[in-house]
Amino acid sequence: MSLKHLLKVAFAAVMTMALASCGGGGGGGGGEPQLTSMGGALQGRSLALTNSVTSFAGSAGSTDGAASQARFSIPGDVASDGTSLYVVDTGNSVIRKVVLATGATSTVAGLAGITGSGDGTGAVARFNYPSGIALSSDNSTLYVSDTGNNTIRSINVATGAVTTLAGTAGVVGSTNGTGGAARFSSPSGVATDGANLYVADSLNHRVRKIVLASAAVTTLAGSGLQDFADGTGIAASFNSPRGIATDGVSLYLADQGNSAVRRIIIATGVVSTLVQPASGIESPAGIATDGTSVFVTDLERNNLRKVDIATQAVSTLAGDGGGSPGSTDAVGGAARFSAPAGLVLNAGVLYVADTGNDLLRKVAVATGASSTLAGTVGSADGVGVAAAFTSPYDLTTDGRNVYVADTNNHTVRQISIATGAVTTLAGTPDRAGSGDGTGAAASFRFPSGLTTDGTNLFVSDTGNNTVRKIVIATGAVSTLAGTAGATGSADGAGSAARFHSPNGLTTDGTNLYVADSGNNAIRKIVIATGAVSTAVASSAGLSSPYGVTTDGTTLFITDSGNHRICKFTLAGSAFSSLTVTGAAFNLPSGITTDGISLFVTDAANGSVSRIAIATGVAGAVVTGLRNPNGITTDGVTLYVADAHDNTVIRVH
Repeated sequence: MSLKHLLKVAFAAVMTMALASCGGGGGGGGGEPQLTSMGGALQGRSLALTNSVTSFAGSAGSTDGAASQARFSIPGDVASDGTSLYVVDTGNSVIRKVVLATGATSTVAGLAGITGSGDGTGAVARFNYPSGIALSSDNSTLYVSDTGNNTIRSINVATGAVTTLAGTAGVVGSTNGTGGAARFSSPSGVATDGANLYVADSLNHRVRKIVLASAAVTTLAGSGLQDFADGTGIAASFNSPRGIATDGVSLYLADQGNSAVRRIIIATGVVSTLVQPASGIESPAGIATDGTSVFVTDLERNNLRKVDIATQAVSTLAGDGGGSPGSTDAVGGAARFSAPAGLVLNAGVLYVADTGNDLLRKVAVATGASSTLAGTVGSADGVGVAAAFTSPYDLTTDGRNVYVADTNNHTVRQISIATGAVTTLAGTPDRAGSGDGTGAAASFRFPSGLTTDGTNLFVSDTGNNTVRKIVIATGAVSTLAGTAGATGSADGAGSAARFHSPNGLTTDGTNLYVADSGNNAIRKIVIATGAVSTAVASSAGLSSPYGVTTDGTTLFITDSGNHRICKFTLAGSAFSSLTVTGAAFNLPSGITTDGISLFVTDAANGSVSRIAIATGVAGAVVTGLRNPNGITTDGVTLYVADAHDNTVIRVH
């Protein structure tokens, strides 16, 4: 799964069926309305929230400690002095250090989970989702692209003192200048030849040069146009360059938006193409070189490629050539990675920021053998914060349990509302697949949407482009609609139907409604027969719809790409945008309802909003989250999945 997907969405759910009594939510005394199961939640009573937040299950990955105890959150890039590995821990906004001999991990600078731009020493300093790192030739200074601040920072390795080398926090631009007068736009990879620092200035589509002695910033190459062209200096064009490496004579650039690898002669600024677009590297991210070969991580294909500089021949060094994700340590094509990003070469070993797995891996160049240096894949069952998830993207509840689409673990998990105990209902962590079966014998590929009717769970198996069914009592998994590996938009019955990246789904008790994100449509599935039709066609103007819920008469849809909420009447098939006052959305993702209000997770704004269905008046419920997606309610409490922090929280 790409990082773009990790920054987006999740999805709420649905279903119909009266429950005489449900843990945490049956109809109470005193004339309170009876709760019913609808839309993957319990509805019928307006939630009386104080907006207080408590932990429910899982914990954010920022722990220091021994190799197997250390936790990372979206590690983005790495640098090494031969003794230690320095890591940009992007999701935690900190810089970490890993001892190569032991994997022991500590934090060099920044405070996990706290963003900012302040200079200072160690934990006093602040970063804002940094994504690139390089080490000076004498190993005394780290250089960090502080992406969210649009600055370049320096860190004294001996003391941990952080200063700002170039750019001004919070100010975007492309101006050349010295120090704080220079401007960047989402700088990413950095590399140094000893005298200068070179920056992949991603959203300016340029490569910048910083003279380290003076902090003077100039543009080495790139027109600033989001394009593809060889040439000299500003006559060349790039598209969202990401990783950058140097052999002292040339720069090698992961031109991610062009799916290309570029070469820049430092002395002249002449740009040529080493790997042409559409030549087998889909999303180049990290890059390193030994002078003879260039090594490139392919973020989308989940593998590590080797490019012979002399012949431009491309081969796969490690990971599945077909792009299958995972975290398996093995040799060559038997190894598995998930969205590998940053890369550094030291003494014949490549160190890889395996971003999607929150791991640091190493790969021997001579053999392609991979192993894990530090970190752990979060998939453990347990109680409360002792349990671990990896990018949980959706939730649903039957009033007794909260069910979790644990997307990057390729599993469906169950949390007891009464005890907080987490167990795995179906699938096996780190084993992506499409097989039907019972419990651990079944397999999923990035399941991202979930809903329930109280007896069954229905799963959007996003990576397989299918919709699956799980019998809660037994864990038996079957495929309701779609065919694994087949993408399309065709209506039809069962396996004859086609989907394209299905995400959120909901039900009115008879039918499922699926946010078919890649088709910009809402699909309808008759549960009894598996017959699929299109309820809301792409011509309605949806853009990457992700979440969908219902109160039994109307569908409510998070139209993520258009940053709005839409509605669709089930009886009359009338589609419109919901007029909302008091809130502005930025990638709204999950959605649920208590029947009176809508509750919407806003992934990019890190918030949860409440919208009165009758009036459209909205207000904030929770702010300050990192990537909230899935959301559901048991009639008393809201449950929210934060895919960034790998947690499920409760809002009372």
